[in-house]
Amino acid sequence: MKIQTIDTKRRLVLPGAKPGECYSVKEAGPGHFELAKVIPSARKPKPKPAEIDALLVSAALTPKMNWEQLRVLTREP
Repeated sequence: MKIQTIDTKRRLVLPGAKPGECYSVKEAGPGHFELAKVIPSARKPKPKPAEIDALLVSAALTPKMNWEQLRVLTREP
């Protein structure tokens, strides 16, 4: 068992850890901590422009009429 020392910035060096890895820290008891490596989930691919356009057209808050039709309906003659 190797003893590690915390530096002034409260960092701890883990043997075998690589830069950018994330760990979950849980206090198991007074003075005892458990580390668990967090494995990120696979990212979804970015939607294509055609898919974004289809979503915007089908959105409930997207107006279904043009400005001229709206103007006729909302203005007094």
